[in-house]
Amino acid sequence: MATVKFRLLTKSNNATVYCYFSLGRGKFYQRKTRETVNPEHWNAKKGAPKNITSANQKTLTDLENLKQKLTDIESFVLDHYKKRDETEIINAIWLDEIIQAYYSGGRRLQQLDYLDNYLDYYLTDVLPFRKNRGKEITESTVKKQRTIIAKIKEFLQSENRRLKVSDYDVKTSNRFEKFLESQGISKNTIGRYIKYPKTIISHAKTLDIEINNNLSEIKGYTTETPTIYITETELQQITKVIFLNPLDEATKDWLIIGFYTGQRASDLLQMNSKQLLTIDGDLFINLSQKKTKNPVLIPVHDEVKKILDKRNGNFPQKYSENIESAKTIFNNHLRSITKQANIDRLEWGKRWNDKTKRFDYANYPLYDIISSHVCRRSFATHNYAKIPTPIIMAVTGHKTEKEFLNYIGKDFNDLSKQMLEYWKTETKTEQPQQTTKTAN
Repeated sequence: MATVKFRLLTKSNNATVYCYFSLGRGKFYQRKTRETVNPEHWNAKKGAPKNITSANQKTLTDLENLKQKLTDIESFVLDHYKKRDETEIINAIWLDEIIQAYYSGGRRLQQLDYLDNYLDYYLTDVLPFRKNRGKEITESTVKKQRTIIAKIKEFLQSENRRLKVSDYDVKTSNRFEKFLESQGISKNTIGRYIKYPKTIISHAKTLDIEINNNLSEIKGYTTETPTIYITETELQQITKVIFLNPLDEATKDWLIIGFYTGQRASDLLQMNSKQLLTIDGDLFINLSQKKTKNPVLIPVHDEVKKILDKRNGNFPQKYSENIESAKTIFNNHLRSITKQANIDRLEWGKRWNDKTKRFDYANYPLYDIISSHVCRRSFATHNYAKIPTPIIMAVTGHKTEKEFLNYIGKDFNDLSKQMLEYWKTETKTEQPQQTTKTAN
């Protein structure tokens, strides 16, 4: 038979009251409550506050309140024991959870009906173990979901009201979108952000937590992204400049390497001589892309070889071991060297506005808006229609041709035009067949 009693483990003033839960036959567990009492006012035999009359009114009131609290805790523990699930293991951990549930308004899973509690649970008990097609999700995906959860929490605080998981619907998502806009986040980023809550909240079904019926109606979106690139002529213009600042000179070399390897900055700026591989007398860069984990084998272009030869077989110096810091330094020096090289072609792009705290889209000189993305995009744009698209995609890491064409600002109409140009060229090069008639 299950019984609940209360004990003190010390005789010091303001002693903590412990809950003693017994199931008989040596099965007993003990955990502290949040209640305290003066041992002089405690009846150890009865396990309850003494019935005293000679004390000040506050003390008498406190003791009466304590009696009621302990009675409520006893009922709460016994009630949860009676209603326990068959799979529950009854031990000291279980008792501690029940006692904490008494003070917080319900057991942990019951509290997960509220979105803020569920998000905390998801961060600690779900996200570290999530898998996609049997494999652990990438660190970049984990980072994105943590960012989204932080944004949702900020949004909930801004609304100054508590939502349940089942409250998150299309209307809530629309309010979340407006909240993100107020933070100066670009539309393209917001389009990606608003679809993540659906993924996170959908998992609540596995915990038998109710979700909204129209959750699946929430859709992400993309907006037209500026496709900034530099031409081979512009690259040669930069190459001819000798920069006095060593970091500017290193940036020039990294730009050249990026132009001919097509890698993201996270892979480009971490290249090192250990990744160089010689196969049948030809030099390659062998790396695993950090974002996609795809292994790629990149042939070393002659312009890249010149840089390696100039640097005794080494790549330019690293800006920082921290890749985000390295990107920032690279971007700053990219703008510096392109401005010094007079690369001022106007290009549609975005520039951060400190006053409005958001990006402004307009035509700017290339040196104002160039960034590390230019390397991979220039490689793809420069080689498009010269090298078969699947070969370019194998280097850039794009999964689909549609994704690749969007990346370089092309569409399938461009493929049709490309075919037409190919036919025109083929017609011009064909030699007409001459037939000679023989007279009888």
